[in-house]
Amino acid sequence: MKFILPALTEAKSPFFRPIKYSLFPPLGLATLASFLAPDDEAELVDDHVDLLTTDDCPDLVVIQVYITNAYRAYALADLYRAKGCYVALGGLHVTALPQEAARHADSVFVGPGEQTFPAFLRDLRAGAPQKVYASKSGRTLNGLPPVRRDLIKRRRYLVPNSIVVTRGCPQHCDFCYKDAFFEGGKGFYTQKVDDALAEISRLPGRHLYFLDDHLLGNRPFAGQLFDGMRGMGRLFQGAATVDSILHGDLIEHAAEAGLRSLFVGFETFSTKNLLDSNKKQNLSKDYARAAKRLSG
Repeated sequence: MKFILPALTEAKSPFFRPIKYSLFPPLGLATLASFLAPDDEAELVDDHVDLLTTDDCPDLVVIQVYITNAYRAYALADLYRAKGCYVALGGLHVTALPQEAARHADSVFVGPGEQTFPAFLRDLRAGAPQKVYASKSGRTLNGLPPVRRDLIKRRRYLVPNSIVVTRGCPQHCDFCYKDAFFEGGKGFYTQKVDDALAEISRLPGRHLYFLDDHLLGNRPFAGQLFDGMRGMGRLFQGAATVDSILHGDLIEHAAEAGLRSLFVGFETFSTKNLLDSNKKQNLSKDYARAAKRLSG
């Protein structure tokens, strides 16, 4: 079975820096691969850092599709289907345009895949896969198998120790992909703290990068996570909102656990622009105080 992340169009352009596209490994595909049976042979190919060859004929090809790699993704899908391979497509672009994607796939996945992909594998083994798998109710990260990091070529990434312990975000900014991708079900949910700490403990080295949209979005979860990380000797980065920095002492707990930098979406000083983009969590917030708190 072959999991492919086709290169984004700009990643192959001479006008962009290729190093930007070798920051993080494709954790989404590595997560889906964790649902395979122990005797299934699997390969994960990131077209940004790997040489993608197409002279093989896997039983199953799974391709992650973004808007800027869609043409390449569809070309690869068509090529493998012509060989008789079963092709499944998923990701942000497929969720946005499932009917378009369905013209190039045997099955398409709408929304997150932690529940639908295992169901698809069961159907595929039974010889009765469905055309569309849409994630709706029952979304959870409880009981997920460990991410198949053995399929990731760590030395080819600047930040191989990336990790995601939540899905989605509690906010609803109009410019964000979140509400469209998670439509029809929960838009923000977390792992169990013990599962997140176990995933962290499996990562070598000291540095981590949390790719979560809002690491502080669930305050009880984040507080317990940072309590568990205290003493592990980790240094990490993440992302959060202005209001989460200003509220309570969670950001200090994060610093004690090893937080060293935080991506924060200030976006604009204009109240009108914040309202127009539905970024209500930034309204009437003191940006200067938030920046000072982060630097203190």
